[in-house]
Amino acid sequence: MMQIPGVLVASLTGATAAALGMAPFLIRSWLGRKAQVERCAAVEEGNAHLTSLWQSLEAEVGHLAGARIPDLVRSLAHPHVPVRGLLDDRFAGTDIERALGLVLEQVREAVTKERLRVDSAARAAMRGSTSTIQAMLYQLQSVLQQMQERYDDPYIAQDLLAADFLNEQTLRRVQATAVVCGASWTGLIREDSYLADIVVGAGSRVRGYERVQASNQLREPFGVVARAVEPVAITIAELLANALHYSHPDLRVQVVLLQGHQGASVVIDDAGIGMHPEEFQRAERLMTGRAPVLLTELGDPPQIGFPAIGQLAHEHGFAVRVEPSPYGGVRAIVYLPGALLTRMDPEAQPMSAMAPRHRSATAPAAAPAATGEVLPRRRRRQPTGAQPGPRRGEAAPDRTPEEAGQRWAAFQAGTESGRAAVEPGAQQAEGKATS
Repeated sequence: MMQIPGVLVASLTGATAAALGMAPFLIRSWLGRKAQVERCAAVEEGNAHLTSLWQSLEAEVGHLAGARIPDLVRSLAHPHVPVRGLLDDRFAGTDIERALGLVLEQVREAVTKERLRVDSAARAAMRGSTSTIQAMLYQLQSVLQQMQERYDDPYIAQDLLAADFLNEQTLRRVQATAVVCGASWTGLIREDSYLADIVVGAGSRVRGYERVQASNQLREPFGVVARAVEPVAITIAELLANALHYSHPDLRVQVVLLQGHQGASVVIDDAGIGMHPEEFQRAERLMTGRAPVLLTELGDPPQIGFPAIGQLAHEHGFAVRVEPSPYGGVRAIVYLPGALLTRMDPEAQPMSAMAPRHRSATAPAAAPAATGEVLPRRRRRQPTGAQPGPRRGEAAPDRTPEEAGQRWAAFQAGTESGRAAVEPGAQQAEGKATS
C-alpha cells in the first residue's frame, strides 16, 4: 500500500478545516442573494401590476371622456339612449368608480341647467312672436270677412273661402305653438257653446275636413262652458289633423260624441298607419301635461300637437288619451268632466245647422243621465237668424247668378253671426300684441 507523506496529510487537514469554517458564511451569503433576487422579482411584479393599473385608469378616463359623457348628454335629450358603464370591472366599488360617477353627475347638472336656460329663452322669444302673429292673423281674418261681405260673385267667394281656410290653419298652428311655449291665453274669448258645434268648428280648421264624419250620441244638448271652449276646440282640431294626416285620403275619420254619468267624451277613430307601443307611451306622457317638455325634445321640425294638448288639458281640467283603434289606426278620446259642461237652451241659442243632432232631437226623449241633473242651464241672447249656407265643396256653376247671390248672402250672414262671439277675443289679441 502506498503511503501518503505526512506533510501532505497535514496540508489537507488544514484546508478542510478552513473550508468547513467558511461554510456558514457561504450559506448565509447564498441565502441573502436568493432573498434579494426574490425581492427584486416581487418589486418587478409590483411595478408591472402598477403599470397595468395605471394604463387601465388612463383607458377608463379616456372611456369616460370619449363614450360615457357623450352617452349621458345624448340620453338627456333621448332617454332611450343607454349610458355605458366602466370599461374595467376591477374599479367597481372603488373610490375610482365613485370619482368617475361624481364627474358624470356634475356634467348632468351642468348640461341640464344650460338646456333649461336656453329653452326658457327660446320659449320667451316664441311667445312674443306668436302673440304678434296671432294678432295679424285675426286682422287678416277680419279683412277676409269684410271682403266676403263686399263681393257676392261665387267665384270670388270660392277664392276668399280658400284664403280664409288657409288663414284658419295657420292660426291653429300659431295657437298650438303659443301654448307649448307657455302662453296661458289661447287668443279667443268665447261664449258657452254646444259640444257638437265645437267639433264642427274644429274640423273646419284642418285640411281634409270633408272626410270627418261626426255622430252625436248625446242625450241632451250639452255645451262646454266658455272658459274651456277654445282649449277644447284646439285640442279636437289637433287630434283631427293627426287622424287625417296619417290615414289614406280615401278613408274617413269617425267622430262620436258620447254622454256618460260623470261627463261627456269625444271619440276620434281613424284607420291610418297607427302608432308603435313606444309612441303610445310617449304620447301618454306628453298629454298628461305634468312633466316638463323642452322644445329641443320635439324634433325638427317640432311636433307640437301632443305637448299643446297636454298643456291645455292640464290647465283646463279635461283629459285626453290615445290608444289603438279597432279600425287599425289610432283612437283619441277627449273626456270632459261635468264641471266643464252645461245644458244649453236650444230656444235661446240654436245649434248650428252644420252640427250633428243629439239623440233627443231625432228620437224619443230618454231619461237624463246623472250628469244632466246637476248641470246648470245657461240662458243666452238670441243670435242673428241665418239660413244655412252652401256646403263646402259644392260647385256653383249650375246655379243662376241670383241663386248664387242669395246663397252666398245667407252664408255670409251665418259666418258673421258665428264670429260675433269671438271678436272681443280678437281685439284683445291685437291689444296684447301692440302693448
